[in-house]
Amino acid sequence: MNKSKRTFTSLVRMPYQDAIAVALHCYDFHMEMAAKEPEQKHFHHKQANRLKNWLTDMKEYILKHEETINTTTTTN
Repeated sequence: MNKSKRTFTSLVRMPYQDAIAVALHCYDFHMEMAAKEPEQKHFHHKQANRLKNWLTDMKEYILKHEETINTTTTTN
């Protein structure tokens, strides 16, 4: 597994970075396996979709949390 280059980080994002990297690796693995195992394609696409949904939820959560922190610090 190659380490992804992180060009931006914040105190909100730091605790989640490793989990997100693992989820991305697992997503890529399931997409690869879907191509390699046509008989299990449905299973691997389902798992990849679950990971993608989790990643999307995390992104929304992190952005909202960052926005809340930025609003709080700029109004004080």
